[in-house]
Amino acid sequence: MTLQESLRSLPPDQKLAIVTQLWDDLAASAPLTLPPDELAEMQRRRDEMLADPSTAIDADEVWRRVDGD
Repeated sequence: MTLQESLRSLPPDQKLAIVTQLWDDLAASAPLTLPPDELAEMQRRRDEMLADPSTAIDADEVWRRVDGD
């Protein structure tokens, strides 16, 4: 059985525990670096929002769009 198959066979609570441990390990490691084009796009969007704050949306609106409401 492969590692992937073993992980898929675990119950949800054990999967969540593994994900949490992996996330914590990533957070404790060296910072991730973004490719230059992704960093440039993030900076462009930030500059656009700072130039016109009315383009920003709050967290409730983000989740409304994510959920498709």
